[in-house]
Formats: sequence, structure tokens, C-alpha cells
Amino acid sequence: MVLIVRGKNAENGLGFSPHGAGRNFSRTQHRRMQAGRSDADIFAQETKGIDARFFSGVTDISELPSACKNAASMRRQIEHFGLAEIVDEVLPYGCIMAGDWEANAPWRKKREARLQQGR
Repeated sequence: MVLIVRGKNAENGLGFSPHGAGRNFSRTQHRRMQAGRSDADIFAQETKGIDARFFSGVTDISELPSACKNAASMRRQIEHFGLAEIVDEVLPYGCIMAGDWEANAPWRKKREARLQQGR
């Protein structure tokens, strides 16, 4: 679920609306917690019923639901800290995420191809 919010000028909000505040674990910690399971298995389990894709073609499990807080938890925190007004919500049918850009970024592949041609 995606929450659409209107930022409040809360003293503790530093002038920003919440964005990406739903992470439960660091990316590294989340990957460690999934040790022993393949990325393909994790992806299949966590994306049942939705069309989820990674733009770079490489699955980044740290972007999957198990790394994030649920919408109810986010709502409580937003309200508790007075960070924003929740205006609406989006129930997605699919999601396109960047993926592991360090491993297989399109711009990296193009750069490497240019370097190879220049040799």
C-alpha cells in the first residue's frame, strides 16, 4: 500500500513529508536475516498476487515487503509524530522497483560496453 500524504510543518519533521520511512531494517540487516533462502524463493513468496518487476533486471530483496513496516504501523507513526496528513492511499496491482543498480545498472552496462569497444 502507498500512502498519499500532505506534509505538515511539524517541528520534528524538519520540513519534509515522510518518504521511505517504512523500512524496518537496514538493507544489509534484511539480507542477513534472509540467509539460506534464494532471492528467487523470497521474491516468489512475497510478491504473490502482484506484478512486481525490477527495472535493472536484478532482484533486490531489500525492497520487498518483509523489509518494510505495514501501512497500519506507518499510519500510527505519522499520526503520533504529527508528520503529515494522510490524504489517500493506493492499493497497487504491480510495482516496478529499481533493483540492485550496483550489480546490473543499465548505465553501468553501457559504460562498460563503451570501454570495451575503446580497447
